[in-house]
Amino acid sequence: MISSVALSTLLAELTARLNGVNDQILSQVNGLAGRSWVFDSLVGQSQENDLIKAGIIGCCFFAAWYCGKSVDELRAKRKILMVTVIAAVCVLATTKTISHSITLPRPAIRTQKIYQLSEDNLVEMKRSHVRVPLDESSQKEHRDLLNGDVESNNLESFPSDHAGFFLAISLGIFFASRRIGIIALGWTVFVILAGKLITGGHAPIDLAGGGIIAFAEVAALRYASRTRLGNILDRVSLLTLKYSALSSAILFAVVFEITSTLFHVKQFASLLGAIKHHITAG
Repeated sequence: MISSVALSTLLAELTARLNGVNDQILSQVNGLAGRSWVFDSLVGQSQENDLIKAGIIGCCFFAAWYCGKSVDELRAKRKILMVTVIAAVCVLATTKTISHSITLPRPAIRTQKIYQLSEDNLVEMKRSHVRVPLDESSQKEHRDLLNGDVESNNLESFPSDHAGFFLAISLGIFFASRRIGIIALGWTVFVILAGKLITGGHAPIDLAGGGIIAFAEVAALRYASRTRLGNILDRVSLLTLKYSALSSAILFAVVFEITSTLFHVKQFASLLGAIKHHITAG
C-alpha cells in the first residue's frame, strides 16, 4: 500500500514535470513571435478574422455534408455531423462552466505580477515569460495590460473553449469523411491552436484540457446516437433530403455560427436572459 505522504510526493513530482513540459512547449512555440511583423500579423489574423480562423472548418463541414455518393451514405454522414454539432455545443458549455470556476490567467497576462488567494493568504502567481507579437492588436492588448486594463475573459484560460469546440467539430468531420476531416483537424491544430500558443493566448495545458473534453463528449454523443437519439437523427436526416432547400438554409446558419464559435447565439441568449430578468424585476 502506498502511504498518503508518498502519494502526495508522487503527485507533486508529476505536477512539477507536467508544468515543466507545459512551460517548455509554450516557450518554444511562443518563441516564434516578436521576430517578424508580417508573420505576427498573419498569426493575429488567424485568431481574430473568422474567415481565416474558421472559414476552412466551415467549408469542410459543408463538403462532408454533401459528399455522400448514395442516399444511405448521405444520411449516415449527416447523422454524424448532426451529432457533432450537438457535441460541440455541449463541449462549449462544459469548458465555459469549468473556466468560470477556475481562475487561471492567460500566459500573456501572467507576465505581470499577479496575486491569488491561497487559503487566507495572498500568494504571487508564477510568472510566464512570453514574447509579445509585433502586430497592432497584440501590441495594443499589451499596452492595455501594462495600464491595468484586463478583460475578465483573460482570467479564465483553462480549459480552452476554442480547442474544445473546434476539435469537436473537426473530429466529427473526420468521422464523416476522413480526407476532409484531415484537412479540418490539420487547420485546427496548426493554425487555430498553434496561433493560441504563439500569441500567448493559451498554454499547452489549456489546449489539452479542451481537447480531452472534446474527445470525451464526442465519444459519448456518438455512443448515445446508437440509441433513441439515433432514431430521432435518422428521421431528421431523411427530412434533410426531402426538404433540401430548407435544410440547406438551416445548414448555412449552423456553419455561420460554427465559424464564429457560436458568438451570435451566445449574444442572443444573453439578451433573452436580460429581457427575462427585466420582466421578472418589473
